[in-house]
This record gives sequence, structure tokens and C-alpha cells, in this order.
Amino acid sequence: MKRLLALLLPILFTVGLLVYALRGVDLGTLRSTLLEGELWVIAPFLILLAFFFFNSAQRWTLILRPFGRFSVRQVAPSMMIGFAGNNVLPLRIGELIRTVIFAKESGCSRSGVLMTLVVERALDLVGILLVFVTGAILLGELPPGWTYGLAIALAGILTLMTVLVLLGRFPNVSLGLWRRLSPSLPAVVAERGQTYLTELTRGLAALATPSTTAALLAQSLLRWYVAAALVWLSLAGYGVSVSPGVVMLVVGVTAAAVSLPSVPGFVGPVQAAFVFALTPFGISQEVALAASILFLVGHWVPITLTGALFFVSRHYSYRQIRREAAALSEGSEIAQDDFRR
Repeated sequence: MKRLLALLLPILFTVGLLVYALRGVDLGTLRSTLLEGELWVIAPFLILLAFFFFNSAQRWTLILRPFGRFSVRQVAPSMMIGFAGNNVLPLRIGELIRTVIFAKESGCSRSGVLMTLVVERALDLVGILLVFVTGAILLGELPPGWTYGLAIALAGILTLMTVLVLLGRFPNVSLGLWRRLSPSLPAVVAERGQTYLTELTRGLAALATPSTTAALLAQSLLRWYVAAALVWLSLAGYGVSVSPGVVMLVVGVTAAAVSLPSVPGFVGPVQAAFVFALTPFGISQEVALAASILFLVGHWVPITLTGALFFVSRHYSYRQIRREAAALSEGSEIAQDDFRR
């Protein structure tokens, strides 16, 4: 029943978001708008997208420092396989596949690698919130009701960075607190929590020095400013030029939307986010939808193809990896034998 609900909920969210995005749309106008898109944006879009993921790989090497020294070439394959997995598989299982593959290739513990992805997502959230706040400041005047979102973003940045830095600088405090609380929990939960918290604080050790913290924040900000440039190109492909502030707001809303449960590939959240964020600024629903489709397809196709090529080149058994990823999600012990080739 739990698994059925986990599979059904993303479908319901996707349908609801698509209904919102398509409500009142003139399909004939949408079709003609899509066909009128400019092809010149494809080349710069792909170049920026490549830089986006190169920056992501660089940042991951920094987060992984407490576990070892790795190059972009070492981390990029598993990272791209994971993103491709999120595009085609349910329940965001691509993150677990990424963990399993990189742990196998690097010799790191799977729980440790998984916790670096938690750190990565936390840094992404900080970067997204900072970009959203920057966009709001540049615009000066926000649509009605958006000031609440700005206040939440500012509070989120302050809270999240405080928690991350404290966990990274004072790991023994959090571990000691867990030891005090865990006796009241089931033994399996207590043991698993101890393992993950230990690995998380180890991963957050990268934030123990101001220079590394600054580098990680700078890379996270750069990553989402590049995403804003991709949004701008998606709109420019349909003859729309908007201010940097608007595209930064779109990035913030889109990131929030794709965090909701959805079918693989984020169909629905991206469309709803573009419509929600762009129509208050006088952009038609049809143009917002067309730009969202270009943005989504421009990500989905190259990411999925790149991840698939990396996966095939390594001759992994898909069934074995899915089985080990499922075991990781359940927190069970995972055999360390080689993948079947």
C-alpha cells in the first residue's frame, strides 16, 4: 500500500500541475508559438548546460574532500547517470543509482556518498534561495503575495546556513544529542540514524573552513545563475526579452515546483512554474508554456543521452544496480560484491 501511494502521488501531482498550466490555453496558439521558435538558441543553450554540469561536478569534488581527492573526470560519469535516471525512472531513484555506482568506483562507503548528496541538495537550496532573493531585489516591486515568498527565502537562507555550518564545525555535539535521543527509538532506526548522521557530519566537514565554504557557496550561486541564463534563452527563443530579475524568480519557482512529487522528467512542475512566474509580468500563457517546453526538452534530451552513454560504456547490469539502489533506500545491508557485467 505504501509503495502504491508513493507511485500514485507523483501522478496525481503531475496531472494537477498540468491542469493548472493548461487551463484556459488556446491550443492552436500554443502550437503555432512552438513552431515559431528560433533555432539559434540551441547552441548557446547546450554550451551553458554543459558548463552547468561541469560546475556541478567540480562542486561535488569539493564536497567529497573529506572522503578523498577526486577529479571531475572521476565524478562526472556517475553524476550524469544519476541525473539521467531521474529523467526516466520513478521516485528519484537516480540519486540512489548515482550513489551505488560512485561508491563502487571510488571505494567510498555508500552511506557516505549518499550523505554528500544531502549536502549537495542543501547547498542547492541555499543557492536557489539566494538567486530568488537577488531577483526580487532587482525587480524592486513584486507581484501581490510574493513578498511572503521573499521573507520565507531570507529566513530559509539564514536557518539552513546556520544548521550546515554548526553541523560541520561541531559534529560531536549533534552526535552526542543523537545518542541521548536514540535509546527511545527502535534499534534499527537508532543504528541507521547514527550511521547517516556520522557520515553527514563527515561530509559537512568541508564547511569547517571559511575558504571551502565560500568556494562551495560561490559554485552553488554560479550554478543557479547559469540556470537563469537558460531560462532567458528559452524565452528569447520565442521572441521574449525579460529582465534578469524575472528570470531569477522563474528559477526559484521552478526549483520549488520540481521538488514536488512528479513523474520522471519533471513534466508538469516545470510548465506550472513557468506559467505561474511569468504571467504576472505580462507574458502570455502560451509563450510561457512554449518556453517551458524548450527548457525541459533542452535539459531532458542531452542529459538522458549523456547518462545513457556513460552507463552503457561501463557495462553495468541494470537489474543489479536497481536491486542495490532499492536496498540502499530501505537502509538494509548491501553486499559489496562486484556488479554483474
